[in-house]
Amino acid sequence: MNKYKDIIELITISNKIIVLTGAGISTESGLPDFRSKDGFWTKNQPIQFQDYLDNEEQQRLSWSRNIELHKILKKISPNIGHTFVEKIVNLNNKENFLITQNIDGLHQRSGVPEDKIIEIHGNAIEARCLNCGKNADIQNFHAAIKANNPLPKCKNCNGIVKVATISFGQPMNENDMLRASNLSSQCDLMIVMGSSLSVMPAGQIPNLAIQSGAKLVILNREETVYDAIADIVINDELKIICGKLIKLF
Repeated sequence: MNKYKDIIELITISNKIIVLTGAGISTESGLPDFRSKDGFWTKNQPIQFQDYLDNEEQQRLSWSRNIELHKILKKISPNIGHTFVEKIVNLNNKENFLITQNIDGLHQRSGVPEDKIIEIHGNAIEARCLNCGKNADIQNFHAAIKANNPLPKCKNCNGIVKVATISFGQPMNENDMLRASNLSSQCDLMIVMGSSLSVMPAGQIPNLAIQSGAKLVILNREETVYDAIADIVINDELKIICGKLIKLF
């Protein structure tokens, strides 16, 4: 049995493919992991959503962290894993989509169209009003922090603006979760890449695909809770896995 050839065969015969990506695909580009034992949240206390609403100091700390993240994002690029995802999503005559836990925008930079991506944890390169939902220019908030000026308010409604990511204690975007659930329930193949599937709600998504009769492929460095019921599992670095798969594509 050649797992790599079998994966390519599944991609070829499937008409509705969902790719689900997690932090593992971005760490191989050099982006630090947020949740691992040496990750960002072990060294930086997470800012709870309610604290952000109530406390301008917490807002300023959040924006300062976002500035540092943007410095990292400018130095890194999409890797071969992102390229493999882009090739799948952009296959002709197929209804393929990407659901990602990542907030870094690397999938867009690799060429995945915006309307084919569902970012269930949001996006760290955008800013959005928490009151009216309008987007704001993130650079205005970076400039205010650097100059130690008051933070701007939403130009549309004067509401509080936040990086467009889902913070601890913040409700998930209902529209994104509904779309992700519906697409997962209708797919005939789900490929999980670089996710431990231990963080909810992403950890529930493969179950929706399995219940609909879809095939499940898991490509991840470590084992996941779904490995025993997946159709194909490869545990290795994504750059190694995707390097082999792209040669067969």
